[in-house]
Amino acid sequence: MPPSRLLARRTTRSRRRSLGPQSLLILQLDAAQLQTDGLHLGGVAAYSAILSAYALGARVEVRDATTTASLLSLFAEFATQKRTFDVIVIVAHSNASGIQIASDRFADWTAFAAWLKPLRPRRLLLAACRAGRWDAGQALFAANKQLTRIFACPVNASLEFAKIMLLAIPYVVAERRVRDTHVFRAHVIAIGATGRQLREWRKTADKGNPDSLVFDFVADALDPLARRVPAALEAILNSLIGR
Repeated sequence: MPPSRLLARRTTRSRRRSLGPQSLLILQLDAAQLQTDGLHLGGVAAYSAILSAYALGARVEVRDATTTASLLSLFAEFATQKRTFDVIVIVAHSNASGIQIASDRFADWTAFAAWLKPLRPRRLLLAACRAGRWDAGQALFAANKQLTRIFACPVNASLEFAKIMLLAIPYVVAERRVRDTHVFRAHVIAIGATGRQLREWRKTADKGNPDSLVFDFVADALDPLARRVPAALEAILNSLIGR
């Protein structure tokens, strides 16, 4: 390996070490309802949390909240401890207008963004329906100055899509700057395996950019076709095996 490349690698590793370990919060909102609906991802969350903690040295919290009171208590605990999180993963029910943050409270995206503000997230993963749309992205970026990237589904998500998102947590924790090629591969995997689209919002390119709104219309137009992809791939695979 050329000395210049070797020096660059050593410099990158040294810089990562100097930045210190990352912090991760996996939070499932209205958890009792998620359990009832078979959408609570405790097992997958635990796996990603353990891998992030032991393999990457991340400081990890995995929490559930059900009522507004329990969510307020949790946030008060974090405030008392002065905890903030580089990566926050939210599992919840949501739609284009907002998110069910508790059994007794639905918050629009602006209100939800304000809830997250004290936690100072840098990267946000939303395993929730229609959370990857323009309105959500604009509200979240506007309220959270440190937030640089959002990963979410712009259409109705699925259990399989949510699982893939949670399995990707260690990578997002490890890579402070997610590579474009890896994001593209994640798009392909999401559609191929689940029929759902993954949307990445970037602060530098999408915040305040009305042109980014077109991606909502593109996502809606592609949704019927994307949902057919897993079955089509399975049929192709079965035909190849049959031969």
